[in-house]
Amino acid sequence: MALFHLMCAYREVLKIDVLAIHINHGLRKESDDEEIFIKEYCKNTGVECIVHHLDMNSKEKPQGFSTEMWARKLRYEFFEKVAEERNAKLATAHTLSDKCETVIFNLSRGTNLKGMCGIPAVRGNIIRPLINCTRKDVEDYCKATNLPYVTDMSNFSEEYSRNKIRLKIMPVLKEINSGSEQLIGEFTQEMEQIYTFLTQLSDTLFRNSVTLNGFDISTIKKQDDVVIKFFLRKVLDRYNCLSKDNIEAILEGIKTESFSRQLSKEILCEIKEGYLSFYKPKVYKRENSDEKTEIYYSKEISFLSKTFVLEKISREELEKNEKIDKNYLNNCIDCDTINRKLFLRTRKTGDVITLRKRNITKTVKKLFTEDKIPLKTRDSMAILSDDDDNVIWLEDYGVNKKFAVNGKTENIMVITKR
Repeated sequence: MALFHLMCAYREVLKIDVLAIHINHGLRKESDDEEIFIKEYCKNTGVECIVHHLDMNSKEKPQGFSTEMWARKLRYEFFEKVAEERNAKLATAHTLSDKCETVIFNLSRGTNLKGMCGIPAVRGNIIRPLINCTRKDVEDYCKATNLPYVTDMSNFSEEYSRNKIRLKIMPVLKEINSGSEQLIGEFTQEMEQIYTFLTQLSDTLFRNSVTLNGFDISTIKKQDDVVIKFFLRKVLDRYNCLSKDNIEAILEGIKTESFSRQLSKEILCEIKEGYLSFYKPKVYKRENSDEKTEIYYSKEISFLSKTFVLEKISREELEKNEKIDKNYLNNCIDCDTINRKLFLRTRKTGDVITLRKRNITKTVKKLFTEDKIPLKTRDSMAILSDDDDNVIWLEDYGVNKKFAVNGKTENIMVITKR
């Protein structure tokens, strides 16, 4: 009610429209009376009021949810729905007292640095204008403005954990120090600053260490453990396998040369050859095994999320570009040796190539094994072949010697990856 009164009082100054949403959970006998009170007050204030009935007593509570958690989930789902429809911000009346209770609640259950930040002033489209005001400040405001309000009697029930903190722990803390709420509030602000700083460091570590082969261990090791933990928390959250045990295990694994851990039913973590990688073993091994697309001259071809172009060039262009780029000839192909359609595809069992520079014939599989190419990378490397599946060119390696340009070649083509 205090928040509603403030928003209405300043709506012209702030140039905003105010809309009230009232949730009737249907959990208490007083719920219907409170709904009537809210509707009447909004009507007299000239503010639209949306009332939503949850009727939770008639529904089965999901497993693992307390009544309080379930009510909050349903409540915010409706709030977000209305906010999206109206293109609006959600203003909630959380106070500094609520923030202090949250920090203590999080501490009692075990928490990380983020949990020590308490309730943020802004989260997404949710704003909390009263977050630096104590509950006493709000009560004093209601008295000073003769603002009517209804007391939720369930707030005095010790059935709920937060109520125990509010009714038993906070009074003791105020006896020890009357300004304990303000001091806890200042503490959370410092925690927010530290959390933001460590998040920025971990984001930088992510950008600097990520490669096609995974995350570079040598780069990660340069950072302090606390930054590495923040970095791992970000990565594991992406794979839906975030846990304290997983973070601690990987942190120890980083200090070794070889490490493997099943993080969840789907995700495997591995440290090998100086790289930290996360993947789904059953998905990546032959994920692109049937990928194949026909390639045409001078047309961009999208393949495996990459773009390739095959262009015919003259010998003069070849000689000119070879002086600029020493590897240019490695991607040039003798058209005179090809009379069939050309395709970009992924590797197949039995693929063989003779690299122009190495002059040794090997299977593509053996080549990848000797060069320690990660398994998940192998199926994402493009091969240029003909109708008979002869390997003409291999991405990142170059042309097969059999199809390489020589002094007698009249028609030359070059393949490039853009």
